[in-house]
Amino acid sequence: MAQKVILDTDIGDDIDDAYALSLILASTELELVGVTTVFRNTIARARQAKTILKLAGRGEVPVAAGCGSVMSPRISYDNPDLPHGQVSLQTAAKHMLNDLRPSQDATALNWDELTPLHELHGVDYLIHTLLDGDGDIIPVTVGGMTNLAMALVKEPEIAGKIPRVVSMAATFDRHQSEWNIMCDPVAAAIVFNSRIPMTVIGLDVTTKCRLTREQLDRLDACDRPVARNLSAATKAWGTTRMPTLHDPLAVETLIRPEIVGMRNGTVTVELSGDATYGYTLFSASKDDSGPHNICVSVDADAACELWLERVLSL
Repeated sequence: MAQKVILDTDIGDDIDDAYALSLILASTELELVGVTTVFRNTIARARQAKTILKLAGRGEVPVAAGCGSVMSPRISYDNPDLPHGQVSLQTAAKHMLNDLRPSQDATALNWDELTPLHELHGVDYLIHTLLDGDGDIIPVTVGGMTNLAMALVKEPEIAGKIPRVVSMAATFDRHQSEWNIMCDPVAAAIVFNSRIPMTVIGLDVTTKCRLTREQLDRLDACDRPVARNLSAATKAWGTTRMPTLHDPLAVETLIRPEIVGMRNGTVTVELSGDATYGYTLFSASKDDSGPHNICVSVDADAACELWLERVLSL
């Protein structure tokens, strides 16, 4: 039986969100229940998601626009005097508060070619869908965790209906705040502190999964509608770098778990330090009783080939 998932995404900026959505659609092991969009211009992001769904013949999948703003009080455009080490957070705030279109916006279909957005806000869509489900829907977060955190705050009962969360987030092998955490550290802390079981796919492993020029050429040469759109979106995203499969690797842990190596323990988010705000810390469990499994190794070649083979067949 296919695993039910909801994709919570900031699709439209980095190309890997579109890659992740396409991988889900190309994988019979997964059933996409719905998509929610998060961070900044969530309406434009929803249009990007709906474009891929329509091109894949899955236009009936609901897409709900979620939170454009964040929960973290220290990410504020009104506070230019952030402590030392907060320049990147200030940049995140500027991006959040302006209404710039995502980098791939020009590759989306016009609204009159798409079905309407779901009538519920993304947070309420998560709450209603999870409560109405049988406890078998996995949220897959590949953007800031604002939507899921808000849903847990608004309706704590959903925690008991979530078997596991799969998140592309965090980093444990370098001194920095990973983007999906940095966008909203408070939201990330709420999700991690909920004690819901989580599979966390961080920069430690995702940065090893970079497409080659030959693989990108294979995508460019494919004449299927989704591949053509992904090729155009990739060019809109940038032509001087090879895409890295950050978000698709999170999806691949549901399709082929053995592609990564895991370590069990507990993840926490630093919310007090001036220079370390948004850093993620990992404490290993001695008896595999921790709520979080973090990825510590990956077969990068297999991960890249799996993504390409699935998407080219969509």
